[in-house]
Order: sequence, then structure tokens, then C-alpha cells
Amino acid sequence: MRQVSLADWHPTKKQITDVNKVLKTGRLTYGPFTRKFEEEFARLHNFKHAIFVNSGTSGLQLVFDYLKRKYNWKDGDEVIVPSVTFVATVNILLQNRLKPVLVDVDIDTYNIDTRDPKFIENKITKKTRAILAVNLLGRGVQIQEIRKIAKRHNLKVIEDSCEAMFNWYPDIDKPVGSLADFAVYSSYLAHIISTGVGGIICTNSDKDEQYLRSMIWHGRDNLYLHIDANNEVPL
Repeated sequence: MRQVSLADWHPTKKQITDVNKVLKTGRLTYGPFTRKFEEEFARLHNFKHAIFVNSGTSGLQLVFDYLKRKYNWKDGDEVIVPSVTFVATVNILLQNRLKPVLVDVDIDTYNIDTRDPKFIENKITKKTRAILAVNLLGRGVQIQEIRKIAKRHNLKVIEDSCEAMFNWYPDIDKPVGSLADFAVYSSYLAHIISTGVGGIICTNSDKDEQYLRSMIWHGRDNLYLHIDANNEVPL
């Protein structure tokens, strides 16, 4: 019987070489390796921007904090979420004082049920602000159906793609997350690409990227977010 292990990692020679390159720089903060990773990740997922953060959970928490501020959402406003997901999907809404509203899932995919729009629309109220779609266990959601519902009700679409980087939507030839307003991925040890811990926020908006990147640096002005800016900021 073949055993599939969880969170088991065997580094290749190239990976060891690349890590040693970083160690030899004496650099433990944001630098050219992380920047290259962000650029390539964004390109492969059809996004303009990717922001590397400390976890997928933190990425989702930050996105909803930003949306709440940007659109003046109130405490207790509602977000549609699937009833089967990792607990972080719900926790980040509670942390932002938003109310998760659970919708049943399709038994064949365990993703939010889109076979009949009423499954989602029956849970939408005047306080609903977004749909948080989860691509569970690497399987892409039926994003086109979700976007149609969101457009009818003027809702934002955010994708929890923590378990599904480099996968594709089942109904269209596009990478998961690429049709959402924001998509968040995870590079935790048990996921498709591992950095030990880590996450990635993706967006196509320059303004949103600047705000989110500032926030992961404790609100610093975008003029100076890391030490490479020493060579960029005029003195």
C-alpha cells in the first residue's frame, strides 16, 4: 500500500544551493529572492501583483480588514462562506467583526454549492458584503456562477486558494483565484509549494497592492518599505 505523507519535505540540491545563497548575503528580510518569487507567482496566476506574507490566514485577515475600511463595512456585516472549510476561513471574519453566513457544499467537490443559484442567494441579505469562496483540497470552485451572483447583488468576491495554487478552474482555462477581486494562497508546509510558513495575497489593483504592502510593514509609507529602498530614495 502506498503511503502519502503529510508535511514531509526532502530538499533538492538546487534548493539547498539557493538557501545557501540567501544565507551568504546575511539578509533575513525582504530582498531580491522574495521579490522574484512574488513576480513569478503573480505571473503564473494571471495577477499583476503578489504580496508575500507570513501565512495564508494573515493574508485573508488583512484583505478583509482592508475591504472593511475601504467600503465602510460595519461590524456585523455578512460574508457568505462554505460550510466545509478550514477553520481559519471563518476565524478571520470573526476577527474583523464580520458575520460568516454558511452555505452548503456540493457533495462531489466539497466546494460551495453553485448547482442552483438559490443555494447562495437565499442566504444573501441587505447586510451581505462579499462571497468568500474556498478552493478546497486543490479543487477550483465554479467561479463563473459565483461571479454572476456577486454581480447581481453588488458583492465582492474573495478566494481562499490556500490549498489550490497552480490549479485551474474546472469550467474555464484560467488559474484559480485569477477572477476574484482578491485571492489568497498559502505556502505552509502541507501545501503545494512550501516556505515552511507563508502566504501570498494577489490583486490586480496598484492602489490595493500599495495599501496592503504598507500594512504588512506596520503602515510604513510606500516610499520606504525595505532596505533596498536605500538605493532608490533620493537623499
